[in-house]
Amino acid sequence: MRLTIRRSAQTAAHIITDSDYSRNDILATYKLTADRVTAIPLAASSLYAPVVDPEELDCVRRKYGITGDYILTVGSIQPRKNMPRLIRAYSDLCRHGSVETLPKLVVAGKRAWLYEETLATAENSAVRDQIIFVGYVPDQDLPALYSAARCFVYPSYFEGFGIPALEAMSCGTPTITTDRTCFPEIIGDAGLMVDAFNEESIMRGMLTVLSDERLRAELREKGLQRASLYNWKQTARKTLEVYEMVHSRFQQSPGRARSAQGSR
Repeated sequence: MRLTIRRSAQTAAHIITDSDYSRNDILATYKLTADRVTAIPLAASSLYAPVVDPEELDCVRRKYGITGDYILTVGSIQPRKNMPRLIRAYSDLCRHGSVETLPKLVVAGKRAWLYEETLATAENSAVRDQIIFVGYVPDQDLPALYSAARCFVYPSYFEGFGIPALEAMSCGTPTITTDRTCFPEIIGDAGLMVDAFNEESIMRGMLTVLSDERLRAELREKGLQRASLYNWKQTARKTLEVYEMVHSRFQQSPGRARSAQGSR
């Protein structure tokens, strides 16, 4: 990857990425000029919207064996998703005692590379009976799963964009993310941000959201408004503009076009 991606980045006519954070990272990593890379944000699917039908919400709960309130995290189980720290923070939350009835922790996502640490952390936790791994969840079930959650926690310490956070906000779910990489740019003040590498910070974030109904209502409204700023039509339009710009440049400089084609 070090060899082929670097070569591709340096010979490509143009690079499109999904956030200013990623753009700056690409520019610094591959020593490119600023005019070579464009950031075009992604979006959540229009499928994601608040689900209010009690029957539909209960149906999804039953399907995945969830009873009562729950905290939700969504993402493939791999190291950068930071789930072991989330599980330990959740365990600390259980010991805190400030929440009368602690919601369960529901982990939705398939097992990816190096998933063993996450499963072992849950198995060795004093609150392992409160943690539910539901595996991969198809898109048609996710809006209800998001909507029924007390809050959504996405503790990843490295994301280029972080679509699950937008999905949760599109469903009106109070969202907690980390203060690193793309999240300050994408989420803004529509979510509560915590330190990805500090379990106390993650625990305090969950405690704050769970114990403050007014804050949950505020995050719900801000999340819906923020998520509405991102849509796939806008992404497509801006992508087309980049293609047209590159095409126009090659029309004006045929030699450059032949050079780029020969490098692929």
